[in-house]
Order: sequence, then C-alpha cells, then structure tokens
Amino acid sequence: MAQTIWIHKLSDAKKREADGMDYICEHLFQAFTQTGKLSKTQGWNPLQNASAKDGTTYRALFCDLCGKNYNNGNVRMAKEPVLV
Repeated sequence: MAQTIWIHKLSDAKKREADGMDYICEHLFQAFTQTGKLSKTQGWNPLQNASAKDGTTYRALFCDLCGKNYNNGNVRMAKEPVLV
C-alpha cells in the first residue's frame, strides 16, 4: 500500500527559498511552522512532476522520507492555508 504524501502550497515569496517549487511535503511544512524558515535538515528532494491519483502534477519539495516513499499518484493537497 502506497503512503499518501500531503503537500502544502507555498506563497510566491517562499517559492524562492524552495528552489522554485510550488509545494512542500507535510514534514517540511511542520518544520517550517516550528522554525519560521525552510530547512534542509530533513532532506531536500525537488520533484518537478509529483502526481496525484487524478493525474494532476505538482512541483513539490519533499523531505528524505517522502522522497524515498514517493510513487506516482500518492500525492494529495492538504487543506491548510498558503504559507506566507
């Protein structure tokens, strides 16, 4: 069974800090909300075409754990506010 990877949308200002990626995984999101900045301590794995079950693709930045567990179609959008 594939692990669902939850992603969160970044604001335009934060995209620059995330190597131009539009979204980050849940683990990077949690670290960001605790420290106020994006950090490479949990890994830094940019994916140009992370895909959801419906075929939608996202430019996403994953931590090492999510990067290792990623399979096509197991990305879902989180219902959180956009990070500013």
